[in-house]
Amino acid sequence: MKKIKKERKDLDIALLVTPEYNTRIHPEKQINEIRRALQKWGQYKNVVVDEKNMVLAGNGLVDAMRAEGFKTIEALVITGLSKNEKTKLMMADNKTAGLGIDNLNNIEHLINELAGDFDIPGFDDEVLASINAASEEISQALDDYGKATVENIREIDAHSGANEKADEPDTEETECPAADEGERKNITCPQCGIAIWL
Repeated sequence: MKKIKKERKDLDIALLVTPEYNTRIHPEKQINEIRRALQKWGQYKNVVVDEKNMVLAGNGLVDAMRAEGFKTIEALVITGLSKNEKTKLMMADNKTAGLGIDNLNNIEHLINELAGDFDIPGFDDEVLASINAASEEISQALDDYGKATVENIREIDAHSGANEKADEPDTEETECPAADEGERKNITCPQCGIAIWL
């Protein structure tokens, strides 16, 4: 079995080879955002290459660095991998990167801490607006939790059979006094899931 070696090197970017079957497509918008990050901070992540300078991880970064005119690139050179191991490394790197989930609460908190300085690569105006909209929707849902309008009180009562008194012809339809005020609060029984109106 070959021994795997890893070494950090500065390589001529012109020598790097793009894999024939890269599993990740890098749209122009993504490359432009990576370029914005490079303009602000330079290269802060290593590209991973094999002994023949084929890029195993970081093809989008290489594309952006070429577009920015970089001549050299910081790379982690891995030698001793089999062809299958190289393929699996490329596939795993791309797939695992996409499995994360944005924590909108934490992102909103950090954005608020930036106090209007929103020049963040990857966060254009459209992304910031969608985060803000999602945050407002979540806040509204939390504010409305446990409240009911007259309309959904009637719907809930209808489903529970509270207004089904067809056998009593003289029965008049009445509303709960709280419904006249526009909303009622409830709690849900953790055992049976039935809403209990307060």
